This record gives sequence, C-alpha cells and structure tokens, in this order.
Amino acid sequence: MGKFNKSSLIALISICLFVSIYRINTVSKDEISWDILGYYLYLPSTFIHDDPMFNDPSWVTKVNEEKHLADTLYMISSNEEGEPMYFFLMGSAILYLPFFFLGHYSAYLFGFPMDGFSIPYQYSLVIGGIFYTIIGLIFFRKILKYFFSDRISTILMLIIVFGTNYIHHLTLKNLETVNALFMLSCILIWCTIQWHKEQKSKHLIYIGICFTLIGLIKPTEGLILLFPLLWNVKDLPTFKEKIKLLKENKKAIFITMLICFLIALPQIAYWYLKTGSFVYDTYKNNGVGLDFLSPHIFQTLFSYRKGWLLYTPVMLFSLIGFYHLYKKNRPIFLSVFIYFSCSFFIISAWTEWWYGAAFSIRPLIILYPILAISFGYFLQFVMKQRRVVQFSFSLLVVFFIFLNQFQWWQLKNYILDPYRTTKEYYWSTFLKTSVTEKEKELLSVNRSSNGEYIFDNQEDYKIISKLNIQFKKDENLLYEDKKEFYRLDENQEFLPLFEKPYENISSEDHFWIKAFFRVRNTGMNDPELPCFVISMDREEGAYSYYAPKIKMISNDSNWIDYSFVYLTPEIRSIKDKLKCYIWKRGKSRFDIKDIKFEIFEKK
Repeated sequence: MGKFNKSSLIALISICLFVSIYRINTVSKDEISWDILGYYLYLPSTFIHDDPMFNDPSWVTKVNEEKHLADTLYMISSNEEGEPMYFFLMGSAILYLPFFFLGHYSAYLFGFPMDGFSIPYQYSLVIGGIFYTIIGLIFFRKILKYFFSDRISTILMLIIVFGTNYIHHLTLKNLETVNALFMLSCILIWCTIQWHKEQKSKHLIYIGICFTLIGLIKPTEGLILLFPLLWNVKDLPTFKEKIKLLKENKKAIFITMLICFLIALPQIAYWYLKTGSFVYDTYKNNGVGLDFLSPHIFQTLFSYRKGWLLYTPVMLFSLIGFYHLYKKNRPIFLSVFIYFSCSFFIISAWTEWWYGAAFSIRPLIILYPILAISFGYFLQFVMKQRRVVQFSFSLLVVFFIFLNQFQWWQLKNYILDPYRTTKEYYWSTFLKTSVTEKEKELLSVNRSSNGEYIFDNQEDYKIISKLNIQFKKDENLLYEDKKEFYRLDENQEFLPLFEKPYENISSEDHFWIKAFFRVRNTGMNDPELPCFVISMDREEGAYSYYAPKIKMISNDSNWIDYSFVYLTPEIRSIKDKLKCYIWKRGKSRFDIKDIKFEIFEKK
C-alpha cells in the first residue's frame, strides 16, 4: 500500500467536528441581538409581520423591551422623510433565510412561539452558521492544497484555526458577517484559480455570485474583485493578456453580470421604493465612517486595545511571507499583495478601528485565505533550513498558538476587556487567570452603550476649565435683583450656549463635562419638554448626541437647579466640535440663568 497522505483531510474533519460540537454547546438565548438583530430584521418583518418594507418597526421595540436584545435600536435607520428603514444591507439575511425557515417550521412542530426569536430560531441560525463555516473550511483546504503539499496545508489549517482570532469569530460569533465573508472569499478565490485554468463559465458565475453577496453583506469588502482581476498579472505584457482573456469571455462575463444584477435587485428595489434612489446609504452614524486621510495603521497592528499582531502574533509570518511569495510565484503576487494592502488600508481607515467587542481585528479574518498563501511560502522556506531553525520556528509558533488560545480564554472569562484594555492593564493581567479590582482601575474609561452618563469617580479627575455663559444682549435678556436671566419666548426654539473644537479643550482621549443651570417656569404647560443638548459635531452631522429633558413643574415660578454630566465619545477628529444648546421644543416660555460648565480630565 502507498503512503497515506491525507493528513489535511483528517485535520479538516477534526476541525469541523470541534467547531460544530463546541458551537452547539455554547448556544445562548441572545444569539439574535445587537448587530445580528439588524442583519436579521428582514426575515421576521417579511415573513411574520407581513411588512417587507419595514414601514412599522413597533414590533422590534416591543421585542427589545421584552428580551433586551440591545441597549438602543441603532439598527433601525430612516430615509430623508424620517420613515423607518433597515440599517444594514440584506446580504446576511439572504444567507440566514433557509435556516430561518427551518427554525420557523421547528417552532410550529414543537409548539414554540413562532415569533422569530424563540429557541428553535436561535439553534437553526447557529446550525446555519456552522454549515457556512464548514463550507468555508472545505474550500480553504482546496486553496492550500493547490499551492502546497499536504503536510504544509495541514500545518496552515491548524495555525489559522487555532492560532488566530478565527477560532473566536467562527465559533461563538459565527452569526456575524465574518463567517459568511470568509466562506464566500474562499469560494471566490478557488473559482478564480479554476477559471484561469479552464475558462469554464460556471466558475465565472460563481465568482460573480460570491462577489455580489459579499457586497450585499459588507460593501467595502467588494475590493476582493481585485483578486480575480489581477490574477496572473505580473507586468504589462501579462496585463494585456488578461485584457485579451476578458474580451474573449465577454459573453460569459455579460451573463455573470446579469446574474449579479438579479441577486442585487431586491436590495436596489427596496432602496428605490423607500427613497426614490437606486442606491442609498442607510448607515447613518456620524460617529463612525471611513477617514482615508487618517488611517489607524499603527493601532490596527499593535494597539493593546485590539492590535492584530499583539493578539494574533503568528500572522506576522504571513507578512514576512510576501517576500517569499514574490520570489517563488510572481504571477499571483500582485493579486494577493494589492488586494491585501487595499483591504488593510480600508480596515484601518474605519474610525472605529477596534470593531466593537471583537477579539483582535475581526475583519482581517476575511483576508486569511490569501494570507495563508504567503504564510505557506514562508513555511516552505523554513522547512529548507537547518534543523535548529526549524525547531526554533516550531517552538515560536506553538507559543503563539498557546498565547492566542489563552488570551481567547481570558476574553471569554472577562479578564481581557473587549473595549477598554490598556498597555498597563494588558501586562498586569498577562497570562493571569483572575483579575483584581485594583487591576481593573488600569482599564480605559468606561463609555456607556445606552447613552446614560454616571460620573461616579470624580475623585480620579481634576477640573481643567470652568465656563460661565454670558447671554447676548437683546430683548430676551432681563434682570431681576440686578442679576441677568434669559427668557426663551414662544417663537425661540434654540438657545446656543457654546461651541468649541475638541483640540481647544483637551489633548486627552476623553474628558467629562458638568453642566449647571437654573430654570423658572413662566407659564409652560406644553407636553413637549425642553432639552439640554450636548454633542460632538462635524461636517457630516452630530454624533454622541445627548439630550436629557428639563422636567418643568407646572405652575411653579420658583427657580429650580439642574445639572447634567457628559462624557466625550471616541472622537473621529480633534477638529470635531463640542456643541451645547437648549432646545425648546414646545411653544411655552421659560427663564434660564446661572449657566456654568466644569470640564474634568484624568489626574
């Protein structure tokens, strides 16, 4: 009998079994929450509430009040007329669809509520996530086997799965977009390889389908089209050959584009029916976005908060491997390197570069299929070196895998904080299995996700500035006992208080503001109470908007003291302005005076 050479197949089966068993045993009652809820809304809205256009989202509010799926319903957007719209595109919902129906039928069969959120739906979606993970791994192995020996393919699979943040986001977080995107990327890459070998139309169609679904899940990932376009292009002559190849297959390309359009048509139709535009940006959050002029490259790579190479250090070898890829396989170097470079830049240019409660930098997982190729060429190089080099490299890889697994365990057990880890906190808890209250004080400031501000550690801060508001001299500026006050009359909606660029207030990453003022009711009986508004403003609009109501007491003409606190958000730019004003939403009038602000920085 010949030598058995299927270690990569054994590794694949073992990984799939591990992922499946582990994930099924970690299903929670809150699988459909936060972003997942936003991706999922299309399905219960269409098939349970008979509202595919999402004209009445009141059912979401009710479900959230009952099940506490998110602190705020940020996953509901609106058009220019203020009508509700889905916040996210429908790509994830398309992939959830067959497993939603499985959950719906299971709920009917076993007597569970057919509400889209009972246990059968949770388990069905998780099973769907496992299904997509397995498909992704199967195609991942195909890619590796195309380039490398079975031995190297096995090593690469084990390193990527257990030595990186893949293990977190394709098990516990397998309903998030990265799972589907990894699968679609692997299929697209494999079909790119096959199409350039055979020019069969089916491979081109699969590339188009994967590209369209990727765009409907996360539009910025559409950069993956660079990969097939640049495949086998290494210089001007090969570029011309590529253009010629595309022209020769223009009929298949046209059919592929038509199929892509049909897949995207429901999304385009939804945009048009709700807004009158064929393309519409529902991602309305002025606090986050792409800032191409200020990418967070260093933080993305090395930050103690989420740095990719700090929490996933084994992937350093994939970066080194680009040199060996260039030396050994120049025809594919450009497609791999340019796609990686452009995607990495986009990922680091996102203002919320830490990507929520992710483990390491989540969206880089989508690039692992191509980074595994560069890693593989580095492995080939190492295996040709002396035994001492091979042994040293093996020890380092084993340590990096151990570190990744241990830090993943720390994250799951709330030792590593997914948002607030600092350099001091990281090293104080390094390789520790518990954390003390003293060590928790080393975490960065705790920003609330529900918009509530509680300044309960004022002793750790110092006042850096005080501001007394002086009213402009007009007919609304009045005096009582020689002290001025301002009367907001029936026709005045806003009273500006101050507006300053962040950089003119503080150089720290955050500060607290305390606001004090006195209000007197002069006949207000309007149900629309006035608001004290404070926010960060930029050209695109306001973010971190805080507008607590000023609760007037009817028929009480005495001066009442009010105070509010506000914590600055993660700012997009130090040029952004801190803006504060009174918003008198009704028609009744009231008086205000003694407006003061105190600004606090960390000691």
